[in-house]
Amino acid sequence: MRMRTSFLPLIALLAFPQTMSAQNFGIGARIGTLAFGAEAAYSFSDHFAIRGGVGSFIVDFETDIEDIEYTVTPPSLTTTVGIDIYPLGGTFRIMGGLMFRGEDFQLDSCDFAECGPVEIGDEIFDVDGTIHGELETKSTAPFVGIGFGRHTSGGFGVTFDLGVAFVGEPDVILTATGSLANEPGIVESLQEEAEIIEEELGHYYKYWPILSIGLKIPIG
Repeated sequence: MRMRTSFLPLIALLAFPQTMSAQNFGIGARIGTLAFGAEAAYSFSDHFAIRGGVGSFIVDFETDIEDIEYTVTPPSLTTTVGIDIYPLGGTFRIMGGLMFRGEDFQLDSCDFAECGPVEIGDEIFDVDGTIHGELETKSTAPFVGIGFGRHTSGGFGVTFDLGVAFVGEPDVILTATGSLANEPGIVESLQEEAEIIEEELGHYYKYWPILSIGLKIPIG
């Protein structure tokens, strides 16, 4: 329900463009750390506009954490709603708003039947199974930043956003599958491993960097 609510401003902008002047309304595509997706904006003056966007991550990536190989799956969907302020009336803007996210980052280890034995916490395990993890952070986070490009100007154009969303300290939850899940001491070892990951990665995942490049599409 929270994600559906976050779509409302963007849906309103996209659904009723005929009621808006083409000079005040703009749409476009974007790609970056807010995922690949679309956005729409409506300007009230040369100095103020509202903007919403929605995006989806389409790729996973691999990483090693504490010598364990993981596949990292980003949240499938992100949305943003915010304001753009053009202090000089040109293309430079200051932005701020809220970022909404559907899920947390997911971690899935290699199968230890193929890549084991593995050290989890302070113990060595040599059985089949995997580790599944979640990096839990706030699903709604404020963001601030700067940008260049005016989404509601005429013709095609390029936009650029640079900022940060404050998602808070992550909580790492790890669970085991296969024979690993039945090993003595696995619960305690997973807790130790989660604390290690939180300490190692916590300061990185506390902030969500915003780096986005967009293409403004003319309408009207």
